[in-house]
Amino acid sequence: MNCTPSPAEAATVFPTVRSDPYAPPRDYLSDGRPGIRRVSLRYGGTAWLVTDHPTARLVLADTRFSSDSTLPGYPSLPLAVKHRIPGHLLSMDPPEHTRLRRLVAAQFSAARVRESRPRFRASVRTLAEALAQSGTPDLVADFAVPLPSAGLAPMLGVPMEDRGFFETCATDLQRHDATAVTRRVAAGRMEHYLVDQLAARGRNPGNDLLTHLARGVDDGFSTEELAGLANVIIMASLETTTGLFALTMLSLLRDRRQRERAVADPATWAAPAVREALRYWTIVQHGVARVATRDTELAGCRIRREDAVIVHLPTANRDASVYTDPDTFDMTRTQGGHLAFGHGVHRCLGSSLAENLVEIAVVEILLGLPGLCLSAPPDAHQFLDDMLVYGLRSLPITWEGMSEA
Repeated sequence: MNCTPSPAEAATVFPTVRSDPYAPPRDYLSDGRPGIRRVSLRYGGTAWLVTDHPTARLVLADTRFSSDSTLPGYPSLPLAVKHRIPGHLLSMDPPEHTRLRRLVAAQFSAARVRESRPRFRASVRTLAEALAQSGTPDLVADFAVPLPSAGLAPMLGVPMEDRGFFETCATDLQRHDATAVTRRVAAGRMEHYLVDQLAARGRNPGNDLLTHLARGVDDGFSTEELAGLANVIIMASLETTTGLFALTMLSLLRDRRQRERAVADPATWAAPAVREALRYWTIVQHGVARVATRDTELAGCRIRREDAVIVHLPTANRDASVYTDPDTFDMTRTQGGHLAFGHGVHRCLGSSLAENLVEIAVVEILLGLPGLCLSAPPDAHQFLDDMLVYGLRSLPITWEGMSEA
């Protein structure tokens, strides 16, 4: 592999705007194929951009590439702060990362997720019933946006009435054009809120994540660490769950064969549809950042210590060497191993939780709204290009008997 940047490579800027909302930017490819190349960062500096599946998987699991955003050379990206944030799992390495993750890992176990499914189903049905009464139903505003709060709030211990506060903070943190001041204010508001919530759980414990975290003070964790950890978990659950549900439904409804199969047997096809949506859309549309901690070689390229590295998950999940016909959404696909939730020690803590909630939501919507279809052509939909998490601004729908609701 030739790792000397060509003039075209040197001119490629990351992140760049998609020319096709249904595919990652083709500018990121090397000679039309996934691989590794140098790019200029829109926020300053340069980085190695990894776009093939095997190399992406390697970097995500390799301790030679650090998640610590305070290290020299870490990519200049919107959420890459250069000071240590207590409890911020996403920007730290083991052993600090291990210590914090171990504190909450059991809260996201398979057993805990199974225990939560009946509650998820009840919350989803309430949302679906409200949607069915809407005069101008929008599957994003009326269902996808409140879905994570309605489904996850009881498990996390977050009051439902504070949903608007969380959604505003999440938007302020994840907009591309948000200033550093905007992000600091949003993060500060969240921290103060969660410190108060942890104190309240200490006085009046429940059976939820915040109560579990509040007990961490007795195990040597600081209040700042616990609030920071809660912040990461809650913020990560909002936009991602909303985007995943909306894009899964768009994928099913825009393709007649996929829709007919899913409608005929939602219980069978909801889970495969969600898994394929994770591969096809990936949701975290700009991938993840790392920095090399030593000189090394990667896919034939010489990587220097303090070189910035970005793993572009959406392109890696379209690697034709791993997936047959990768640009097609196909819920019958047998190839697995997508990287939408990452890989290695930083693999998403709440991945099973999100998949289960969205799966249940897909089943209930398909069962509860017979004849469900899009009320606008697919090319009319507006995507969240300005957010770090991909999704839809709206998804107007119709179904049999809607006018009688």
